[in-house]
Amino acid sequence: MTTSKKGRSKTSQSSIEQEKPLNLFGLICCYVTAGLLVAAILYTFTGVIADIASWGLNKEITKVKVLASVSILYFAFVLIKGLGGFWRSSERNEIGSGITNFPNPFYDPSYKKGPILLLKEYRDLQRRLRLTSTLVKKSQSALDSLQNTTRGLEAKLRVLLRHNDNANRLLKSYNFLYKENDSQFSYKMLRHVLSECITVLEKDQSDKSISLFRVNDDDKLEIIESVRINAESIAKRVFSKGEGFAGYIWNTGKAEIVNTIDQADHRFNDMGLAATPIGSILGFPLIVDDLIVGVLCLQSESANGFNKEADLRTVEFYARLCTLILLYDKLNKSIDVRG
Repeated sequence: MTTSKKGRSKTSQSSIEQEKPLNLFGLICCYVTAGLLVAAILYTFTGVIADIASWGLNKEITKVKVLASVSILYFAFVLIKGLGGFWRSSERNEIGSGITNFPNPFYDPSYKKGPILLLKEYRDLQRRLRLTSTLVKKSQSALDSLQNTTRGLEAKLRVLLRHNDNANRLLKSYNFLYKENDSQFSYKMLRHVLSECITVLEKDQSDKSISLFRVNDDDKLEIIESVRINAESIAKRVFSKGEGFAGYIWNTGKAEIVNTIDQADHRFNDMGLAATPIGSILGFPLIVDDLIVGVLCLQSESANGFNKEADLRTVEFYARLCTLILLYDKLNKSIDVRG
């Protein structure tokens, strides 16, 4: 432990010694050497230029004249660059003398005064900043897209898991009621099926209602089971083939979703009954071969309440269960009549 402390103290002392500034003698030697080197470069440079100019102009050009010309040009360049940089860097400075001044049109907010190397580094940093900003925007866009995709997949996975749980509960209920030989087997099972069906749609289930229509002996569609449908509608909504939306599904024999309801559409005639306004609706025919035994309808209070492809696939399972139960009920009645 003591050795390590001594080692650290020696290291810190050596670093302090290394950080001492250059002494006066060293500074003098540094700049004298630099001056001699510059003099040698200028001597050689002006000699070469003088020889070339003498040969080209066919008259003698001395090194002094070359050095004077270069000095004047360099001095003019420094003055021009300094004045131009002064105008570019200051928004409030004016052009001209104290008598005739003009507004400065050359102000450049992106310009920064400084040595050439620092300005080059500054421009490089600006370029990197713009590139970084572009990459950040692209990354944010990609992240937003990924988040939207993830949310969509999460919603679908949640529906699939719920659908699996619903199917298990329905099968357990079916087995139990059938084993108990419950006299209300059909109606109880239909109630279970409809209650589970409105929980598996991708969009908000809290505004959904559902009704199951059966083709009765009078060749009319009547509601035999529902969830969140008022009693008057259940009692009075009876449709012929092609009448109302349920009758339309019965007539076409095809499942359909209407996500934006037009009240002028004859399929949505309210028959003068008080009902909850609906913004969208799904209809699914209950078919056995070419025979339609009923229609399953789901209503949403808001427009665009259904995901067309996904919801039709999901609802099909519950429509098939309803068809099975209606056929079971019909078969039992025919057996009772024969008996």
